Amino acid sequence: MIINDILKDPWDIFDDIDEQTRQEFELSDILVNIACKIINYRLDNNMTQRDLANKLDITQAMVSKIESGEYNPSIEFLFKISKKLDWRFGITFEENYSNVSVQYNIDKAQAEEENEEIETLKGLAA
Repeated sequence: MIINDILKDPWDIFDDIDEQTRQEFELSDILVNIACKIINYRLDNNMTQRDLANKLDITQAMVSKIESGEYNPSIEFLFKISKKLDWRFGITFEENYSNVSVQYNIDKAQAEEENEEIETLKGLAA
C-alpha cells in the first residue's frame, strides 16, 4: 500500500473543519506569508531585526512580532512598510472554490518587472 492511497489528497482534511477554523487557518497563512517576506528581505540585506526596525521606524519588538506571525498588521501599516522597502503593495480578491480569499502582494521584483514592461510599452507608443 502506498502512502497516497492512505492520504489521498491531504487538503481533504480541511473539508471536515468548521468555517471559523478554516478562516483562522487562512489568516494564519497570510500572516506567515507576510512574515516570510519580511524575514527574507532582512536576511537578503544582511540586516538585524534592529536594523530593519530603524529603517521602518518601528521597534525591534514589533519586527519580532511580525516575523513570528504574532502581529496582525493593518493594511495601512503594510502599505507604509512596502513604501519604505520600495515594494509594490496590493490586495487581490480571487474566487477560490466559491469562497473569496485575500492575497497580499508585496513583491519588489514583480513591481520592477511591471515597470520595465510599462517603459517598453511607452517606447513602442512613442
